Amino acid sequence: MKLTFYRNLLVLLMVFLSLSAAGCEDIENGVNEIEGSISQTMENIDFLRWTADSAEVLLDDYEAIKLAASEWDGVMLEEGGIKLKDDSERYLEELEGFSLSPSVEGIATEYADFLQRSYEFGEFVETNSQEIDFEALEKTMELMNETSELINEVSYMAEQES
Repeated sequence: MKLTFYRNLLVLLMVFLSLSAAGCEDIENGVNEIEGSISQTMENIDFLRWTADSAEVLLDDYEAIKLAASEWDGVMLEEGGIKLKDDSERYLEELEGFSLSPSVEGIATEYADFLQRSYEFGEFVETNSQEIDFEALEKTMELMNETSELINEVSYMAEQES
């Protein structure tokens, strides 16, 4: 009788330990999933902060171009175009380093488009800065207005996500 009691107790302990071990593995898996989710959320937040910071730099570049155009300063205009082109290219490269969740991929795509347009605009300004004419200036202003609209859209999307 004592032997049967100990055998039953041993079987019961083995069942309890196996259930506990399985439960601990489930808990560990859950913790790992939560850590992954938190890590992804932090990456998304870092991306949104980076987007705001880089957009601020580009807006400064646009303001410098706008000022140079209003003053008809070809040298300053060329420098502004070069800076905008270089900054846009650098940010396009940095953008590739982010691993984003689907919830912010749309923002990243829109921002990549904005960066590409900024690069092209900077190149346009650099190329045409020494040949200032009303046609080129008008095209410059159109591109600046389009870019401002894109910046506003990206900023709005980033604010909605954060």
